[in-house]
Amino acid sequence: MPKITVELIEETLRKEVRKIDKSVQVVAVEQSKKTDFYRVTLIKDGKSGSAELKKDVIEQYLSREGKSGELKRALGKAVSHLSIRYQR
Repeated sequence: MPKITVELIEETLRKEVRKIDKSVQVVAVEQSKKTDFYRVTLIKDGKSGSAELKKDVIEQYLSREGKSGELKRALGKAVSHLSIRYQR
């Protein structure tokens, strides 16, 4: 298993978000103030939003031990929230 870095996580999340919605981009991934979370900043049509993802979920996805459904569900909620929030 490759060493898990923020750059690796960012690239992986970028690919997964692209599969969900091609108009949404991952701007940044950083350690959250909360322990064991990463903050993912997304942008769509010039509007930004963010979500916090559990470190365990990302690590399980990268190591292929866990199912990708949990990560895709969390990213899908973040993308959906961003789309709905700025649709008005």
